[in-house]
Amino acid sequence: MTQPDVLVVGGGIIGAAVARALALDGLTVSVLDSGREAGIATQASGGMLAPLAEAHEGDPLIGIGIRGRDLCRQLAPALAEETGVDIGLWQDGVLKVAFTEEEESQARGLVAWHRQQGLNSEWITAGELLHRCSGINPEARGALLAPEDGALEPLAFLEALLVSGARRGVRLARGERAVGIEIRDRRVSGIRTESQTFPAGAIVIAAGAWSGRLEGLPRPLSVEPVRGQMLAYPWPEGEPSAIAYTGRGYVLRRGNEAIAGSTMEYVGFDAAVTPDGRDRVARTAATVYPALAHAAIQRSWAGFRPGTPDGQPIVGADPEVPNLWYATGHGRNGILLASVTGEIIAHLVRGDPSDGLEIDLAPISPNRFWNF
Repeated sequence: MTQPDVLVVGGGIIGAAVARALALDGLTVSVLDSGREAGIATQASGGMLAPLAEAHEGDPLIGIGIRGRDLCRQLAPALAEETGVDIGLWQDGVLKVAFTEEEESQARGLVAWHRQQGLNSEWITAGELLHRCSGINPEARGALLAPEDGALEPLAFLEALLVSGARRGVRLARGERAVGIEIRDRRVSGIRTESQTFPAGAIVIAAGAWSGRLEGLPRPLSVEPVRGQMLAYPWPEGEPSAIAYTGRGYVLRRGNEAIAGSTMEYVGFDAAVTPDGRDRVARTAATVYPALAHAAIQRSWAGFRPGTPDGQPIVGADPEVPNLWYATGHGRNGILLASVTGEIIAHLVRGDPSDGLEIDLAPISPNRFWNF
């Protein structure tokens, strides 16, 4: 492989989005993809684009989340036309269902905060909820409806980004597991894999939960795997499509399946599906849609979300190594934030002032951990 302008470490959804965005700027880009199957976050994702439904009052990521959602809505038809891949965009809203007085109070408070920020959400009553989703648990007290939130099909989105990137010259090296980073004269010069060294003019670390395991990083990278277990059921017959989220998990329709998730477990790189995890996800699914209590589980799986100490991504430049960039730690929001992360990295690599993005980058800046 000839030396690219930028080498992206990680071929998941973040790496693919970053590579495509850099290639759109005319840079030569290569991507190293380990090809590992077990635990990759993209294939284990629910694919939700729900910055409002999943937010909390004062959420510092609300702006970047909305930008990410809106970019996906714009990209869907463009990617379909360019690549022929339908990413399965759902644009009919997300429900945050309340089952207790406390959950109702929190949801109503969040609606009020959204309105103060000029954002679009509303509280719908229990009757309105049942009219919209007849199979929802009738014990629900109502729901926050975020009508502009939605979802997409994660693997289709990844395929479309990779195909689009390839058409712009992005080269993908599969089966190359990055082991360490090489730094000479305070600049990165390449990435060592198990078989060879790949030279690069600049490097973006986008290896998800594995990002902090690279040898030779100039500073500790606080990214750890957070296991999420998920289940798939047949979608209840006759039930309208919906995405129903609670503080304990979610149920969404994808094709003819009900996708239910997800646990959040700090167990290292153990991608096992456990009886306890299955039970927890199943209980949540049955709480939202009682019909699922008697449905057969068709599939179960687990993936590693890349978690950080404060639950927010690490996106931006290394403070001392000028050609090293980070795009990792997205937790449960990798799909939502993929496109905007690519936009941010491309913007910063170009050397444009960060204020030109009109997004507050402070909550995701690497410097929040290394400002010493």
